[in-house]
Amino acid sequence: MRGIAILLFLAVAAPQARTTPQTFEGLSAQARQAYKADHLQEAAQLFTRAVKLRPDWTEGWWALGMIAYERDQYPACRDALTRMVHLDGSAAPGWALLGLCEFQTKQYDPAFQHLKKAHMLVSVTEAGGPLLNMANYRLAELLTRKGAFEVALEVYLDVALKVRDNPRMIFAAGLAALRMPILPADVPSNQRDVVMMAGKAFWDIAAEAPPETEAAFRALVSKYPKFPNVHYFYGTYLAAHHPDQCASQFLQELRVNPGSVPARVQLCLRYLVEKKTAEALKMAREAVALSPESVGTQLALGEVYQAQGNNKLALVAFLEAKRIDPDDPHVLTYLVNIYRVLGQVENMKRELAAYKRLKAAQSNWP
Repeated sequence: MRGIAILLFLAVAAPQARTTPQTFEGLSAQARQAYKADHLQEAAQLFTRAVKLRPDWTEGWWALGMIAYERDQYPACRDALTRMVHLDGSAAPGWALLGLCEFQTKQYDPAFQHLKKAHMLVSVTEAGGPLLNMANYRLAELLTRKGAFEVALEVYLDVALKVRDNPRMIFAAGLAALRMPILPADVPSNQRDVVMMAGKAFWDIAAEAPPETEAAFRALVSKYPKFPNVHYFYGTYLAAHHPDQCASQFLQELRVNPGSVPARVQLCLRYLVEKKTAEALKMAREAVALSPESVGTQLALGEVYQAQGNNKLALVAFLEAKRIDPDDPHVLTYLVNIYRVLGQVENMKRELAAYKRLKAAQSNWP
């Protein structure tokens, strides 16, 4: 973290609201000098005295948080960063470091919210830097823990494009790839190898190295053919790169893991492409029966009904998906389209307006 600290230390200062007294100026200058000289204890004392004189000094709270983080004093870091983001809610580094501190103190729910906030404040075109890469990595770990595997993998992909070789991150990505809703520290010792191999395959995907990626997948399915979600993970890769080969992997997953809802959804979508609507309907109905409160299963069922020309039943399924998650913009696109097909213009306009509001609010969220 020391390198991150040096890079970001002076970058997060907010405009000051009033002229400061000379005593404050002297303390703040001494504090900066002590920090640059790596005299962290002295710097912390000076910054503490300075923020007492000027409690709205954003840079001072940031510095205190960074110093505490470097010294593994996570509760103190959390408290300082809480003050900072209260003063400047637009500072992505502040939210990121706050979330990282809370992660270290195992306050996972606030950590998730604050790491997500940092992620959403950074434009997709921005580089982010080491601090925000670390924050996104922790965010992806918490998304995995919550079972939001697809979103976690999207975040990991962004990290992997910037961090080429980090074994801890690669291992953590393996959990999302294998749909295991736990943190890396909780992986049993006899499962660590399969998780690492899955993470390696995912990291190779991000590197856009097809020979290495396919070799990694072949090694994975060869060594662990009966481990849950190995075939599913390989199937999703094939669906994107060799779609005509993916169905066999999803069927193999069902042999290993008969209750797999994601494999049924993927098969349903593949059968729709192949115009096998009867087979698609069977898979969709099974998926809904196994997981009726899943947005994905309801959308798959609706897609099958729409492919069969049964738009009224498709609407029922899409509305059920909206009931489950009314704030999912993806669901609203299905409703906009089905209302257009049914000629229900006012309903279409209502859902389109709701979609635009949600997308604006979630502009940087995968």
